[in-house]
Amino acid sequence: MKAYVLSLLGAALLAALVGLLAPGGAGLGKTLRLLTTLVLFCVIAAPLPELIAKVKEIPYLSSENEAQTDFEEQAKTALDSASRAYFARALTAHLEEKFGIAQGEIRCAVTWEETDGEAKPALVTLILSGSAKWKNPQPLQSYVSEILGCKCESAVD
Repeated sequence: MKAYVLSLLGAALLAALVGLLAPGGAGLGKTLRLLTTLVLFCVIAAPLPELIAKVKEIPYLSSENEAQTDFEEQAKTALDSASRAYFARALTAHLEEKFGIAQGEIRCAVTWEETDGEAKPALVTLILSGSAKWKNPQPLQSYVSEILGCKCESAVD
């Protein structure tokens, strides 16, 4: 910073000296003043590229795209998670209705697998509680395996 101030001061003194010594006429005097103004401008603008490089290194500016990408991934994960939870609740409600099970006496836990970026149920665990514990789980398991095309097992809560 000290060197910059000294070079700025030197360029300003040089410009003043040239302005004093330059002839007052139209030709050479104006050209010399123009050249000294350009030199002074160059000295003033010299640190700009370094300043721009430092501004790009500021975390909140340089990682704006990274933050947006992180947010998009988090949003996709949240949406995917919400969709999976909704799927399990919808399956639970369907089984309650189809097999006459009281609400809250069966839950579905779904394990997912991803193939080619597409999520599919790999395993459905039927968790039976209350009076549903005494039902034969085999028809439930067969039905779920048939409609989803995945393995189904049952557990008692």
